[in-house]
Amino acid sequence: MVYSSKQQIYENVKRSNSILICLPKDPTIDAIAAGLALFSVLEKLEKKIKVVCNEFSLPPQHQFLPKSGEILKDLTSLRKFIISLDVTQTKVEELSYDIKDEKLDIFITPKNGVFRERDVSFSSTNYEYDLIFVIDSPDLTSLGRLYDDNTEFFYHTPIVNIDHNPGNEHFGQINLLDLTATSSSEIVFELIKDWKEDILDEYIATSLLTGIISKTKSFQTTSVTPKSLAIASHLISSGARREEIVQHLYQTKSVETLKLWGRALARLKLDKENRIVWSLLNKEDFEKVGTLDEEDIFSVIDELIVNAPEADIIMIVYQIEKNIIRAVINTPPNIDAIEMLKEFKPVGSKDFTKIVIAGEDIFLAEKKVLETIKNFLKASR
Repeated sequence: MVYSSKQQIYENVKRSNSILICLPKDPTIDAIAAGLALFSVLEKLEKKIKVVCNEFSLPPQHQFLPKSGEILKDLTSLRKFIISLDVTQTKVEELSYDIKDEKLDIFITPKNGVFRERDVSFSSTNYEYDLIFVIDSPDLTSLGRLYDDNTEFFYHTPIVNIDHNPGNEHFGQINLLDLTATSSSEIVFELIKDWKEDILDEYIATSLLTGIISKTKSFQTTSVTPKSLAIASHLISSGARREEIVQHLYQTKSVETLKLWGRALARLKLDKENRIVWSLLNKEDFEKVGTLDEEDIFSVIDELIVNAPEADIIMIVYQIEKNIIRAVINTPPNIDAIEMLKEFKPVGSKDFTKIVIAGEDIFLAEKKVLETIKNFLKASR
């Protein structure tokens, strides 16, 4: 029998004892919501489960998400190192250890006779997890140090890759990719809906609906499909708290955030030919409105995505610290921002990228980034 990707995933889940869910560094709300929903589902299936995201910090307005406190910042104790001592001929009287000068010394006192080097052997246990889910990541390097510090673990453990972005590199042993889905949360819903009778509860449904609402800007983007609306309706019928989601995502903006929006909108610029909309925020802007939170920049981008349909590329160039100028750039699926801005060593995903531009003149930085974007677009035509 030939299994579909969804069936293969379910069979692997049933065989697994301990499962790890990995989110990309700087995850979207969708990635967080999809990971937490899957975490809750696997708990219901009585699996040992953890979810991890490199250097994760959950914004206060997202703490309403069920199980949000379960996300770990790093991986620990993936594998145990075993030192074995043959005590067939000589028994142990006492065992102690000491750590000094970054060196562990283990002291073993024999009851009779002596221990020799040939009595000692070394080994390692199997990895703690026997299945990995990677959610909303175009590649493994997007996991940051989570992958960089544990490449052998990722190499030796089966990976289920769940994503809806066209730039995904199909790095999993099982790849569940749907380019027509609005979000990774929508894909997770399609994956788990038939796993177990009444698998959905109000907490899982709330997480999944949060991911869909965040990705569609509360169903205002062109990515919304009849299928996504039907899924949202099913989630609400299953107990998803839509009003609470909308309140936390869109109705909890501080006065400082609104003031920052005003300053960004007042300087909004448009390149009609290249379909670019951008704005500048300098250090004084942040000081005058009383916030230094970069999350406020991302909310400006979100507003422009919904309210600037004539733009394909949306950018905010800003400066919080002296001599360091940053930019965040949102691009459509057909434009690879990582490739477009490679000279700036971008971080993020291929559609939402952050860069740092050396120097202290924000206008020169603006000019340099715009020239890079325009040259890339011209070469791509």
